[in-house]
Amino acid sequence: MLIARLSIKGFYGVNIGFDLGPLTVITGPPGSGKTMIIELLWRVFKGVRDRVNLDGFTRVGDARIDMTITLDEWVKRKLEEVGYPGDSVTISIGVDEGGYVQAIKIDNKEIIVTEYRNSLSRVKYPMDVDVADTSILLNPDGLTPKEQALQLVGSASEDFEATLSVIKILRDFIIGLGVYRIGPYIDFRGRSRGTDERYMDFIGEHGDNLVEVLSQLFTDPRRDPDIRFLRKVLSELGFRNFRAGWYGGELVLSYVDKRGLVHIGDELPCHMKTMLALITQLMVARRPSVILFENADYCLSEGLGQAITKFLGNYIDGRQLIMEVRNKWFIDEMKMPHVVLYNVA
Repeated sequence: MLIARLSIKGFYGVNIGFDLGPLTVITGPPGSGKTMIIELLWRVFKGVRDRVNLDGFTRVGDARIDMTITLDEWVKRKLEEVGYPGDSVTISIGVDEGGYVQAIKIDNKEIIVTEYRNSLSRVKYPMDVDVADTSILLNPDGLTPKEQALQLVGSASEDFEATLSVIKILRDFIIGLGVYRIGPYIDFRGRSRGTDERYMDFIGEHGDNLVEVLSQLFTDPRRDPDIRFLRKVLSELGFRNFRAGWYGGELVLSYVDKRGLVHIGDELPCHMKTMLALITQLMVARRPSVILFENADYCLSEGLGQAITKFLGNYIDGRQLIMEVRNKWFIDEMKMPHVVLYNVA
């Protein structure tokens, strides 16, 4: 499990806090904030690689998101070496009309508080000093004090250097995670020109790379057990002899349907697109990873829960799947242990 707890306040007037598990299903009535949860998580993770951007959300008063992530053993050892033992990191971002305030905690111990307002960056804790750029989360380079502040920092340089060491360890950890966002709909053709031959660990937001990713899995002998499992479950759903590979100068998906008709590169049924998207992303996602799936039951119908449960049971290990769903039957058919259901009422 990676994200252990999430709290959101003020965005769209929503005030929630809940624990997450390896598989977390978020449901609720239309307009309750299900999609917002997925989007906020995505933007926080993006804020480590790029500038934090929480614009575009309606806020009721000041808004805030707190995300607690469980640390792995390697990170815990590295933090202990620099004098900051702990089991989790909490990233907090507060938003008001003037800008952002970001805070990082190891367990309950505050490590650093930064501020970004009107394109100006400042560290507020463990000291008050102007720095280069706090618009990117966990960015040690951006925490370099400006020239006029160097003398101030010099009096507490040892503590500040220790803080920067912690930030670098946490940044390396989070940058190394696989974080994938999929949805809110899946739509891809059953054929592709296959111009990108690199192995990909992401099927694309709407399944755009799915044909290429599946084709690479089918040609990798190390993935033979995965492919056999995939074909077995799809066959039980009426898609026999499923394959992905070259045909007529293109990469295509092929199968035999329930009537015995052969399909090569044809448009796939909508529910099969969603199933393949979920299955394939789970198969290729790096470990550890977080998969954010908006509208995960898109085009799915009752009776598919058993097949979905089979795949999740096989591939959820080392990965965390957070799904936003809209149909009660999907929830009822998820016959798995350790499923966390959160209803945004």
